[in-house]
Amino acid sequence: MRESESYQKQFFDFFESIIHHHLPALEIEEDPAYEPRIERPPVPPSPKSGTDHLEILREWESVFVTEVKKCGEVLQRHECKPVCHKYGNEDRCRFLFPHEIVEASHFDSETNSVVLLCRDGRVNYFNPYILVFCRHNHDIKCILSGKSAKAAMFYITDYITKMDTKTYEMLSLM
Repeated sequence: MRESESYQKQFFDFFESIIHHHLPALEIEEDPAYEPRIERPPVPPSPKSGTDHLEILREWESVFVTEVKKCGEVLQRHECKPVCHKYGNEDRCRFLFPHEIVEASHFDSETNSVVLLCRDGRVNYFNPYILVFCRHNHDIKCILSGKSAKAAMFYITDYITKMDTKTYEMLSLM
């Protein structure tokens, strides 16, 4: 990563194609009662003979991008609630919102870190296809080191088990 700019470009192009941190810049009328989790996702068109395939793709892209925007506003945009401050963090969100805006993905050679593009500090990292077709919130992370993988494992285990004793405390007893 450090030596090859062409590798960096390929790396960031790949991750930016699957992990987004912003919603489409569309003006849509928001419906406060909209609940995407109880609706089925749109059905992609099936090509028919004698039809203009480019026109079908353009129409589908319009439908899909609108769905990303609608689902994203409801499911991916963070609004602080009391749970964000439940451990005494009155002055900051425990989920670290808003995230820092990053104009372009880059490799920080001083910290040996990958920093991904972030255009909207109040939107979780997400994949548009997972968002539209699963219709639930998610937060995708790029895990590139053993340390990050271990931290993710602890977080997921703590989240799933909801135990008072944290996983890292249990493991320290072993």
